[in-house]
Parts: sequence; C-alpha cells; structure tokens
Amino acid sequence: MKKVAKAAVLCTAALACAGGAVSPSLAAGTVPGWPLYLAMGAVGGPNIDPPTINSTGEDDDFGGRPVDVVFKYAGVNGNGDPGIVDPPTNATRMTGDLTILSGLNNHAMRVAIVEYTAQMSGGFSLADFSDSPIPDPASGGTYLMARHLISLASDTIALNDLPVAYNGTNYYGSQILNPDLMGAIQQGNLIGSVNGALPAKAVNLAVDQALCFLTTSRSYFNTSNPNGLQSPPYLNKNYTGTPVSILEQLLADTYPVWSIDGAQDPYWNTAINNLIGGTGSTYSQVGVWFNQCIAHPKYDHTAYKRPSFRAGFDGWAEANNWLIRTFSPVGQVTFGWQDNMWAVSSGFWLHADLTKAAIASTYSKPVSDWLNKNAPSTIRSGALGASYIPDYFVFDRYETDDSSSPGQATLYNARSWDNYLTAVGLVSSRFNDIPIMMWQILGSHIPYVGEKNPETVSGSYVFSTAPVYFFGDKKLQPDLGNIIAGSGSTPGTAVGNYVMNCGSTFYNCAAGSDYQQYLLAYQGQPNNFDWGKNNKKLKFAADKAHVFAILWGGGNTTNVIKNFSNVDDHGWLAAKIINYYKNPTYLPSN
Repeated sequence: MKKVAKAAVLCTAALACAGGAVSPSLAAGTVPGWPLYLAMGAVGGPNIDPPTINSTGEDDDFGGRPVDVVFKYAGVNGNGDPGIVDPPTNATRMTGDLTILSGLNNHAMRVAIVEYTAQMSGGFSLADFSDSPIPDPASGGTYLMARHLISLASDTIALNDLPVAYNGTNYYGSQILNPDLMGAIQQGNLIGSVNGALPAKAVNLAVDQALCFLTTSRSYFNTSNPNGLQSPPYLNKNYTGTPVSILEQLLADTYPVWSIDGAQDPYWNTAINNLIGGTGSTYSQVGVWFNQCIAHPKYDHTAYKRPSFRAGFDGWAEANNWLIRTFSPVGQVTFGWQDNMWAVSSGFWLHADLTKAAIASTYSKPVSDWLNKNAPSTIRSGALGASYIPDYFVFDRYETDDSSSPGQATLYNARSWDNYLTAVGLVSSRFNDIPIMMWQILGSHIPYVGEKNPETVSGSYVFSTAPVYFFGDKKLQPDLGNIIAGSGSTPGTAVGNYVMNCGSTFYNCAAGSDYQQYLLAYQGQPNNFDWGKNNKKLKFAADKAHVFAILWGGGNTTNVIKNFSNVDDHGWLAAKIINYYKNPTYLPSN
C-alpha cells in the first residue's frame, strides 16, 4: 500500500509532531481529526488547577509529556450513573486543560469520553435498557434509558461546541461506547434476553424524551451563589438556550463547576433522579425539565426527524449512533464501540501457537459473525446508512498490569501480542478495514537489575510487556539475562523466576517454564525474541491490524503520568512516547 508522504506532517518542535485535522478524503484508513501517524493516548481527567509545563499530581498534568488524546469516563462514578442525567462537565473541563497543554507541549491533543449507556462490566443486567417509571432496585433511578441517552448526547454537544483549539485549528473530541457490553452479551449468549428487553416503542420513546430535553430552548434565572461571592457575573442573571447551552454559559461566567458536579446544585446536579441531594421532592432545574419531557416529549419534528428504530439491540445501538451524529456531523466528534478479547470464552486463547487461520476460527470469525448478525450498527453501516457508521472500533485488554492478575490471562509475551494484533486486524478486514483503537493498554514495563526507579507496590514489582513489545527497551539484554529474578511465589516477587502455568488451557508454554523463558519463546522456538530492540511491532499494528491509536493506562493500571491509583513508572513510558514522536509510525493510505 502507498504510504503517506512524511513531509506532510514533519515534526516542528522538540516534543511534537503536527497532529493536524485529517480529511477522510486525504487520509483513507485514518479517523477524521486524528494524526496521520499511529496516535498515542493516556487516561486522565479534569484538573482542579490549570496544568503547567511542570505541574504534577493532578489528573491532566501532561505538561512535558505529550500525548495525542486523553480519555476519561463520563459522569461521576464511571459506570454510566444509572438514574442520573449527567452534566458534560468532564468534557468541558478537560477541553480547557488540553487546550492549555496543547500550547505548552506544542502538540495537538484531543479529549475522549468513555460512555456507558448500558453497562455490564459488573455482571449481567438489563436495567440500563429500561425506560420505566418504577425505580430500579439497584440504583433507585427511573427512566434509565432516557437519562443515559441524554447524558451521551450532552457530552457530544459539549465536545462539538467546545473543541480543543491549537494553532488556529479545532480538535474535536471522541466518544468510546459501552466497554464490556458486547463482550459480556456474546460470552454469556445473552442476546435473546437483551433483544427482548428492547422493544422498538421503548427505544423510540426514550429518544423522543431525550430530544425534547436536549433541543427545546428554555429560560433559567440563576439565584445560586455557591461560593458566596460579592456580585459574581452569574448571580441574578437570566440565561436562555438549551440545557447544555445554559450550562456552558454559566461555566463561562465562572459558575463553580464543583457545584454542578455535586448533589445539591439547583440548576444541574448529579444525584439519583436529579433530586436535590438525591432525596425528598425537590428537583434541580434539569430534573424539572426532564420530568416535563417524560410526561410530554415534544420537540421540533421538522428540525429533528427521528427514524423509527427497530426493536432489539441493534436498533438501540442505532439510536446511540443517531444521537451522536445528530449533534455533531461526520468529521467532527468521532466515536467507536468496544469489544473484548474474552468475548468468545476467556482471554487464554491468546496464549498459544496459532496460525492466522486458527486465530480466525477461534476468535475473529465468531466475533465478526456475532457483530454482523446482532450489532452491525456498532461496526459498519446499519439501516440508517453510511452517515451513521462509527469512525472506528475499540479493543481493550483486561485492565490490570500483567503482574497483577495472572489468573485472568494477563501474562502476555510477544506471541500473545502477535495473536492479539492478528485477531483485531482480521475483524477490521471483515468490516471494510475499519480503524482499530487499542484502549486501556498496560503501560508498565519489564524490570531489570540496576533499574534506578523500578515500579513497585508493597515490595512487589509491577510489570507488563505491551510497551516493550511496541517500543523495545535497549536496557534489556537480548537473553533477558538482567531481568529481575526474585525468590517469591507471585509474579511481582519472582518476576523472571515466576513459574508459569503451562497447561493447554492456560499459557501453553514448555513444561516447567519460568517467566523469563516464557518471554523469550517465540514462533515455536525458545530464546527467539529480543525485547531489547525495536521489533517494528508498531508498523505491524498499523499496516496489518489497522490500528490508528493506542491509549495507555487505566485507573489502576500504569499510565503515561502518575494519576488516580495507578503506579508511578517515573517517566519511563512518557520518555518512550516523546522519542516515538521524533519518528512516528505513519498509517497506510490508499
């Protein structure tokens, strides 16, 4: 395939390569607004204080450590907040942070919001598909589906209204939809139950309720002064517009975002059913408007021509897509749905010597067939047509560093990552080479003797292989002779001496292998992979697996910076990414 001319996006600063907006017509196979090279991302979140080039300790302190995108879960609790119409404050606050950081780092950045309009990460539940006035036993919320759809579209509106601005260009945000949902449904063979919970009338009504709330122009006279300031600009002021527009106006007038993100705010609060404090009978203004739209879902049907969504899971997925595209056109806010490597059974299938044909039959074909039959709108054009197709598709890895959960198939060697890339590439090829995002990928590295600042927790080493697989680490000897080799019985205490479970349903290694030997085994041969050099695996990912972005870290997983409860790698991954930007891996183009 012909490659993009490198001169089009040469590095222009010590830390950065230009990440300019990309027209689909000029960069086929990439995602609109994303770089022409394989992008790098990280987990983050709104800062309390504006980031600086040297600030540390807050969630968006990426000064001096540039990435192309920073992702954060929507809402308060990271689970979709069932029963709450969430304000889009994570999106608006992060846009502000990343606009500052883009200038500080001379590097364009984007916001990605992880959205749950239905959530099964904690087990099977149909509650999020309900639009019932009867309180959900788990959350106490009512009309969960309508509230989820409003929260999703509110984020879309905010990302569209307030993109990151850098060097005169707007960098619109992105939305990652419903992690673990489709993996859980396929793994548990639950599609029949899900389809039965989604009659067409319920989905169409929930969308009407959302459109009523989101599109009706309203008036709000603010008398709230949470900080007790003397005559702030937002006090005793009348605001007009849609609910999200009024929120944007309030925040522009320096209304305190901490109040919006709390349970007590009189305009837009984050409490069950948007009741003030989550109890009693007094609703925030947003709660009042929501209740009005539940009772009488009126909106301009000429301006907003809602399709008749089909019954079942795919009709519901189409409704999600349609709302995003209704409030942000193709080429601005981008989005993709997520699936799991364990959707077919568990994640242990990756740890075997598999041909391309075996990977197809074990994973890629079953997943592709399931998507094609049950959820085509999540990965290709459904009944609504090409204007509502997602921009990309997302695969993750079980969100712990490799060393944390060996019983959950987390100990990846190079063979495992080869299998991963081959598998997702085959799924992409089945659906017109849809671009693939690798999301929540583990950022820790292989520890070695003499390392100045190894990652440790309570005396145990924290490690993963993904960044070494993709970037290499010249500090590692070719035979891993300098890997940490401890005397403990856990991965974190033994590291290279950890005794692998080599059974055929586990890690499929030579009997008696320790972790060092397991890492060196490759393509059916022992001592056959050199972790100390760049093995061109980023090129493999871009060219063969159609990967356009790798987003590193998670709330409990090593990230590009130290934030949340993840472990500090003391700048190891950030240094790899800074070096990568000097000569990035360009994406294939027609």
